[in-house]
Amino acid sequence: MKQGKAKLTRHDAERLFEGLPTGAAKVSSKAENPFDTGMFDEVERIDDETKLWKDNLVTLPATFEVPAGYQSAARVREAMEQAWRVKWVREGKNELVTEFPEGWSAVRPPSGPIELRDAAGVVRALYGWAEDAELRLLPRYLVESQSNGTSGLGSLIVRDRETGQILERSSTWSAQTGTNHPDHARLSAWLDARYPQHRDPLRYWEDCEANRGNSA
Repeated sequence: MKQGKAKLTRHDAERLFEGLPTGAAKVSSKAENPFDTGMFDEVERIDDETKLWKDNLVTLPATFEVPAGYQSAARVREAMEQAWRVKWVREGKNELVTEFPEGWSAVRPPSGPIELRDAAGVVRALYGWAEDAELRLLPRYLVESQSNGTSGLGSLIVRDRETGQILERSSTWSAQTGTNHPDHARLSAWLDARYPQHRDPLRYWEDCEANRGNSA
């Protein structure tokens, strides 16, 4: 019978670690890198960013339509940070990953542009899917066309989009719509007199005014 190799005794095993410092062992959730101490710092940063992916993150176009009164898209972004409390997470060539307040979402209807909706479901902005799409912010108050399917005529209304309430309406029905409607100038003047900053999509909304006041 061949003589087998002697088994490694506990004493022999302990001798393998002679000369090493004793004490409490350091427990780590990740392996330490013996070659480059800064290498895992980058990995940890990416992991933290991955944790941000949740329901209130929305990918927007990188290009914004600049409303009247704003000098540039950069100014629009600064105003959005203050009025909407958004955070810019990551920016690519054609997209901008943005963290919105809880409850905000982007909804793609069966037809038409993507709708950016607030927690109450009100559409606050629109944008398309194309690479050159622009984000268009919507104001609280709008002069809207209202058609009569039976007669083919239309009227105009001023709607409070936050509450859904109709504030004013035209007195005539006409085959002409939009800015060509006979009452368009009157309703526009009515809106200008009561809400002089209504063309700014980041004014008059309750959340925008509250957030702006908290920043003052």
